[in-house]
Amino acid sequence: MGEDFIFSKFGAKFRNQTGIGQLMEDLGNLSPGVSMLGGGSPSLIPEVEEVWRKILNKFSVSGAWDSILGKYETPTGKEETLETLASLLSSETGTSVSKDQIAITNGSQNAFYLLLNFYSGKFEDGTFKKIFLPVLPEYIGYLDQPIDPDSFAYSFGKEVVTSEDGFRYELDPSSFDQIQEDLGCVVLSRPTNPTGRVAKKEELQLILKFARSRKIPFLLDNAYGFPFPGIVFSDEKLFHSEGMVQSFSFSKIGLPGVRTGFVLGDPEIIKALNKANAVLNLAGGNLGQYIALEFVKSGEWFKLSRDIVKPYYLKKRELAISSIRREWKGKLKYRIHESEGAFFLWVQFAGLRKKICEIYPLLKEKGVIIVPGKYFYPVTKSGDSYGEDSIRMSFAREDSEIQEGIRKIGEILSTYAD
Repeated sequence: MGEDFIFSKFGAKFRNQTGIGQLMEDLGNLSPGVSMLGGGSPSLIPEVEEVWRKILNKFSVSGAWDSILGKYETPTGKEETLETLASLLSSETGTSVSKDQIAITNGSQNAFYLLLNFYSGKFEDGTFKKIFLPVLPEYIGYLDQPIDPDSFAYSFGKEVVTSEDGFRYELDPSSFDQIQEDLGCVVLSRPTNPTGRVAKKEELQLILKFARSRKIPFLLDNAYGFPFPGIVFSDEKLFHSEGMVQSFSFSKIGLPGVRTGFVLGDPEIIKALNKANAVLNLAGGNLGQYIALEFVKSGEWFKLSRDIVKPYYLKKRELAISSIRREWKGKLKYRIHESEGAFFLWVQFAGLRKKICEIYPLLKEKGVIIVPGKYFYPVTKSGDSYGEDSIRMSFAREDSEIQEGIRKIGEILSTYAD
């Protein structure tokens, strides 16, 4: 009976499989022995888990569970948490940040669903404005979020060769002049998911200059970056300036199940986010806000990011790259994007007789999960498809799982190599 009911345009959008939906389904339906190199879940790092245990035990001793579990916070969020986060961001950005510039959200995915729809689609003056992605490929989770179709404008980065088997997508500001569409905002992830590129401060300033020339906000996603989890392997720092709206997450520091994030922006934007939060969620989840308060106030955020999390993923990155070179060299034509942050490798292949998305079911059948590159590019009206020669793979897994997954990828892809 239910299949005969007619969906609205909004409902119909979610009847079809999305890239992020496929990824999360694969993540949740793993068979034993599968190398899960496709997800965005952080590693379970013992030193990090110990900090969460201490914080939760403190709640038990103090009797805080009644407040955490037994009442709603306001849609604005727990005041002490807001003040603590504002103080942290003031210190880290070198700017003055007040609590009315902070919104608590149920993760940065939730925040971006609201922000992208605030600044794209049909406007009251009759215009239709798009989201500008200045360097493709870009995060899979943005691409299905706008309510209206055909909501993206974009530029491709310049491919710069950096080593025998390495390259980097460089920002190409000259291409911005070719963007004729009416724009509502600019969006960038830093580090970029999927490539692991960390936009330099100079690149951020160029993007901000462009955004200001169009009188639109610059939305910057720090889910893997600053101030935590700090998975950045270069000397770049957190950067903030007027005209920027930034999101942050507790997921990649080790709390993906809590679904807590926060946004830094102009007070008027924050008010709108808080009102939307009341409609969608009534309020943000309490547990994440209470953990965030203890985590930041104690200074554990800095020690974990600097001394535990960053070195951990740096070691994993080196393992993954060395495994690729050992298993694939001489068998596959490949290039690895410079891994400057996050816990992914973006690998581009040449000379394959099939598209990656066509090979993906066989990879899955043989027990290795990656994400085909095409999901990190917007679907175009012309039907042009990009990223069919690339994959994103995670190195946030056990060493043996990473090595076995890379071995299987090489074995399977080599059967389609010229």
